[in-house]
Amino acid sequence: MTGWYATSIIVIALIFACWGLILILRNRRPDLFLAAGGVLIELLVIGFLVGGIVQMISSDRDFARAEFVCYLITCTAILPAAFIWARSEKSRAGLAVIIVAYLVLPILIIRVQQVWAGSGV
Repeated sequence: MTGWYATSIIVIALIFACWGLILILRNRRPDLFLAAGGVLIELLVIGFLVGGIVQMISSDRDFARAEFVCYLITCTAILPAAFIWARSEKSRAGLAVIIVAYLVLPILIIRVQQVWAGSGV
């Protein structure tokens, strides 16, 4: 559960968080580029979810499996929830919700990696 795939999700999420910050500073609304980034990251995270579950099933390692799956599901759910919330919020706060989701996703990915490694921290 470590490596280039997780790192690429983290980097792409941080790039789109920066783009969202630029939009909010320019007093703009979420644009198509930000939404396309959300779709791209969501597809990558779905692959992360499927890959993580497949690795978990084929592994005999001792780690918190329920916590692992919950973090994977949360990774998958956070961006759609943020975009739904932002769509109903017509002010800049909607864009801020998307930015927060893009910033929380790397933290969740890192936490998935920690649980996979078996560290209880």
